[in-house]
Amino acid sequence: MKLTVVFLLLIASLDVAALSMGEAINIAGRQRMLSQRITQAFILNGVQPEAQRHQKVLKRSVQEFERNNQKLNTFPAAEKIKDQLKKVQSEWQPFKQLSLQPVTREGATDLFLRSNKLLTETHSYVVKLQQLANHNSAELINIAGRQRMLSQRICKNYAAKLWNISPAEAEQGLQQDLTEYSSRLTRLLESTLNTPEISSNLLKAKDHLNYASRGFEGEMKLSEQRQIQVITGTTDLMLRDMDVVTKQYASLLDSRE
Repeated sequence: MKLTVVFLLLIASLDVAALSMGEAINIAGRQRMLSQRITQAFILNGVQPEAQRHQKVLKRSVQEFERNNQKLNTFPAAEKIKDQLKKVQSEWQPFKQLSLQPVTREGATDLFLRSNKLLTETHSYVVKLQQLANHNSAELINIAGRQRMLSQRICKNYAAKLWNISPAEAEQGLQQDLTEYSSRLTRLLESTLNTPEISSNLLKAKDHLNYASRGFEGEMKLSEQRQIQVITGTTDLMLRDMDVVTKQYASLLDSRE
């Protein structure tokens, strides 16, 4: 048993040692996204308590945030900005505890507000990592990674509006996020560092954004249950599109190190 534990710890340490700056920015950027994905899954659990999908998304997302924290906490190249990571962890602990509680409207409202604070601290850490990297491709990783977050914040605000949680703030945030996602997508498409593969994946994200926008604007006459399926499904596709692109930009940065 002891040998097994030692072996697992050794493997984990090797995995951390192999972490590159591009990968670190990518992982830190996923923390932004997860702060929003956890919240929307929690709220949707309240809207559709019978749906196991939201419960699975919530559980997996909390577990991933924990794993990512551990990786970033032992990333030697970011020792200078360790204080910012501590701020992330300070916000994460009460957020995590609340996210694992039985779903109530009061709890969802609290988590909705806390998600904004956690997002602020995780974003600050990504920016500091980008500054440490000091390369144009690092900015692209940050922007593309933020698109992943926006896809999930769009869904979070939609869910909050649906369950009447901070409806005015949720509606305003929803419209702002759709606009920001579109404008940043345009900026990424104009980058001279794009490979043909990156451009192709960005165009897929644009198509999925256009489809999601039709749902938000009421062009599709759907039942509430079907609309939830369309919105969550399409924003997940937007997330996957940008996850691929973010990793492609991370590879560009690492190839220059």
